Amino acid sequence: MELLIAILLFTGLFAIYDAIRKVNNNILKQTEEIIKLREEMTKHNRK
Repeated sequence: MELLIAILLFTGLFAIYDAIRKVNNNILKQTEEIIKLREEMTKHNRK
């Protein structure tokens, strides 16, 4: 029984870690896209 609880705890912690990692990667991608959009807008407004 203790082994089952340990396995469930480990898989739960790994699932939380994986979810946080995916959210972090998503935020980084969105930040890069916002930076690119700002650069394109400033180039377009200068013309």
